[in-house]
Amino acid sequence: MNSLSSKGLNIMLFVERIIFALAFIYLAMGEALHLNAFIQNGIDIGLPHAHFLCPLMVILTLIFCLLILVGIAWKTACFGLMFISLFSGFFFFAGAFNKVNIVGVLFSFVILINFLMLGSGQISLEYFLIQRRKKNNTRLSNIR
Repeated sequence: MNSLSSKGLNIMLFVERIIFALAFIYLAMGEALHLNAFIQNGIDIGLPHAHFLCPLMVILTLIFCLLILVGIAWKTACFGLMFISLFSGFFFFAGAFNKVNIVGVLFSFVILINFLMLGSGQISLEYFLIQRRKKNNTRLSNIR
């Protein structure tokens, strides 16, 4: 994680994380509430194992979004959502080329790359755990 000292940048990263995660959670909840239609859509476009992959995509999207929201397992969550975005873009938007859908996939990809480059910031569970681990290691080294 980058050491970000600017308070404004950390607040911006925190707000960006919340907005991004809530947007993806909104999409995933829409798919979860209409799971049968989502699975049928997957079957209609020829998605192999749609009965398994569609619910898995919804569950993983929710898990990765929650990880991003609290700011832990940062790289795993970002790469996971990148894979889901590319997978969705390839299967669900390949046949019907719609600029809005393709731009949405690309925007989410760019934001996730931004997340990977900047890290989770200082307003995150990951930063708190790292600082706590450093503090505990300092205490242990003083004892010796």
